[in-house]
Amino acid sequence: MCAARVLSDHYDDVTVFERDELPDHPANRTAVPQGRHVHLLMARGANEFEGLFPGLLDDMVAAGVPILENRPDCISFGAAGHLLGTQSTLRDEFTAYVPSRPHLEWQIRTRALAIPNVRLVRQGVAEPRYDPVRERVTGVLLEAGDESSAVPADLVVDTTGRGTRLPVWLEQWGFGRPTEDTVDVGIKYATHQVRIPDGLLKEMVVVAGATREKPIGLGMLLYEDGLWGLTTYGTGKVEPPHDFAGMCDLADDILPAHVGRALRQGEPVGDVAFHAYPMSRWRRYDKMRRFPTGIIPLGDAVASFNPTFGQGMTMTSIQAGNLQAVLRSGDPDIAGRLAKATAKTTWPVWAMTAIGDLSLHNATGEARWWYRPVGGLFDQFLGAAETDPVLAEWFLRRFSLLDSLYMVPSARLVGRTIRHNLRALLSEKVGAVRSSTREREPVPSR
Repeated sequence: MCAARVLSDHYDDVTVFERDELPDHPANRTAVPQGRHVHLLMARGANEFEGLFPGLLDDMVAAGVPILENRPDCISFGAAGHLLGTQSTLRDEFTAYVPSRPHLEWQIRTRALAIPNVRLVRQGVAEPRYDPVRERVTGVLLEAGDESSAVPADLVVDTTGRGTRLPVWLEQWGFGRPTEDTVDVGIKYATHQVRIPDGLLKEMVVVAGATREKPIGLGMLLYEDGLWGLTTYGTGKVEPPHDFAGMCDLADDILPAHVGRALRQGEPVGDVAFHAYPMSRWRRYDKMRRFPTGIIPLGDAVASFNPTFGQGMTMTSIQAGNLQAVLRSGDPDIAGRLAKATAKTTWPVWAMTAIGDLSLHNATGEARWWYRPVGGLFDQFLGAAETDPVLAEWFLRRFSLLDSLYMVPSARLVGRTIRHNLRALLSEKVGAVRSSTREREPVPSR
């Protein structure tokens, strides 16, 4: 839908082919099995979507979508086993919105399909039509049809997600497949909807990330219908709890005590939903020497990230912005320009998540030599950010993609981290010496 919005500014007619039935209200869809699990719209993603669809954010708030405002009690955020100190310095730009995945999808779909030159066709696409003489895609062939069902097009956008067949078609057409960067994350999800009585929690977002030693994490988000989405997940193919009682036990173990108490007073709604996400994948179209004209991939068809980092929807919004910039440039090499722009915005986020997965989450895959030492340094940084709100804000602003996509602390912040951890280590040693001294002091006899 974001692609359709962008294309509507540059083409006379835009047709969206979709085989799934699209409801006229926010609802989960069978074609989006991950939609029932918690989704976090990063502040950067909210800004990008608002740029594409002006008025979106105000309309979401009017529909009851919670706002994660600049309040110290709005968020409890843990990363790699560290509960970050977010209690005092998050600035106004950090304001985020907390729609459920079905609600955000419905809001965006409603706006995209209201554009006069955008139309929806309830039909699946079998494959693109390719002209080998011109080395160009000239349209698509619809499912369950013959040549008479071919639809001509100046540009075809592949938004078929992780299961895209574009690499297969490229090989058939003589261009070869793109190389792929992969990380075997082995994520397994379990999600319950929970109604928690009003007044028990001030937070709207509660996140506790998995660690190498404790490979199970948890996320709780308050959505527009007044229900909390409660998702537990395991990394490295570890099973999460499969029932509400087990989820509550996990919350008692890894969340602040008041959150666990509130959750136990909640009422589970519906059944537990399960989902598996085996592998993060980045198809490197930017490294291909030759590529046909007339077709481009977008979204998860290019890169799909570990969903527990909550960055997928935002990264797609950034790709849509890249497409808008390429089309505005007038460069005829749309595919080449877009591939390079997307690689530039994907690489730092991919590296960040890959380092986290390979060094902290028991994932497997090809790791560059510097991944593990950088992961160790960031573990030290996050340890300091538990009680240093300046470091906590720096991390959260980059993690949410508000600031530079490159997570490289300045020398000043590195020095601040070292000083903080040295003071903490010295305080711990002094405390240990004093405790030992008290234990050795003779007890006066009477």
